[in-house]
Amino acid sequence: MSVNKKIIWLFTIAIWVRLVYALSFPPRSFPDTQGYFQTGQQILNRSFCEYSGKRPPVYPLLTALTGYSPKILVFIQASMGVFISFLIYLIFSNLTKNDNYGFILGLSYALNPSQVLFEFGLVSETTCTFFLILTIFFLLFLMNPQKQPKMIFLILIGLISSLCILTRAQFLPLPILILFFLVYHFKYSLGEKLFKLIYFIVPVAILIGSWSWFQYRRIGQFVVSPDIGLSLTSHTIGFIESAPQSFDIIKHILIQNREHYLKTKGTMFNSVAASIPELLKTTGYSYPELCSKLKEMNLFLIKKEPVRYLRSVTISIVQFFKPTWYGHLFGIRPAVTKGGWLLRIIAATYAVFHIFMMVVFLFFPLLSIIIKKLRGIMIWILPTFFIYTLTLLIGISAAFIERGENARYKTSVEPLMICMAIWAAFELIRRPSQSGKR
Repeated sequence: MSVNKKIIWLFTIAIWVRLVYALSFPPRSFPDTQGYFQTGQQILNRSFCEYSGKRPPVYPLLTALTGYSPKILVFIQASMGVFISFLIYLIFSNLTKNDNYGFILGLSYALNPSQVLFEFGLVSETTCTFFLILTIFFLLFLMNPQKQPKMIFLILIGLISSLCILTRAQFLPLPILILFFLVYHFKYSLGEKLFKLIYFIVPVAILIGSWSWFQYRRIGQFVVSPDIGLSLTSHTIGFIESAPQSFDIIKHILIQNREHYLKTKGTMFNSVAASIPELLKTTGYSYPELCSKLKEMNLFLIKKEPVRYLRSVTISIVQFFKPTWYGHLFGIRPAVTKGGWLLRIIAATYAVFHIFMMVVFLFFPLLSIIIKKLRGIMIWILPTFFIYTLTLLIGISAAFIERGENARYKTSVEPLMICMAIWAAFELIRRPSQSGKR
């Protein structure tokens, strides 16, 4: 099949999958949806009386540009999904030097039911994935050893990676990682390196700095989002009794809700989020003030109980590699269990496939170091190392902050993890068969 035919088939399949889903299911609201709509209205109307600062601006502004229309929003997100499939095709055709691999890996996104679910959900995951994959696409061109790096790519990478962060704050480590790899990639004198890197650093500093300054003016905190205090509570909720007396009111409400959830649902998951309305009402704090107090309390608890905190972080890292579909609140499991046998089969098949891919992704690099025959199976050039490092960095950094939803936080890097695993699995199958033919 020619390259043009592969691209046409990829677009056709990606569009048809999304068309079938659109005709079968309406746009799906999440608990976060209203917060995005509200933030978009506040920014556009310049009305900040009840502004929480919780949501970074990109997705709220996107919802505002659509007039808060669920149908227009999911159409844009589904279009992003189709284009992401094409970008993955281009990225991995280049990395693997094989158009067939590029086509198959593009299909791995186009047909991914977990990603399609989020495209038709009124949440920020797909928008974040779009900016992340686009960043990697331009980074790949910049790192091409056969071409002179163009400064426009550095500017674009700075702008697009910043938009990724301003969609989901969990990607704050992204520019640091890019900077590290660019310093290694550029074979210039120190002065020349610094001059070129300014083209990347300035857009990041302007966009992230401007938003953080806006937040400082509105909520008194120079942050992309004040949520870190709340997120850390998902780790410390299990040993919150150790908090000092000055936090007794907060501690009492959190323990009360934790015990209620354990008794009624058998899990502490979502007990922290469920406590927020009561915490705000009882303490009289604004949302940013509450997050600040929780951060102060959590840092004390982590210092006092480091072993229990690290145990919770370890659990969160494991959760990161679980199928997103099987999350308690945001996964597709609730939707699938209400569906027919076909949806159940799709869910079960995808879950098994996902777990297998995560095992390959995690253990293949280690095995390729230990076992001689596996060395050289994948092309470990700088962009390949970047993709692998990025996915692990996002998973581990998110695990230190958040416990309950870390499988969901994988959504934007999941396509890259699956592509790397499929590539490795195909090469493992192909190499022995080639040896046999010889």
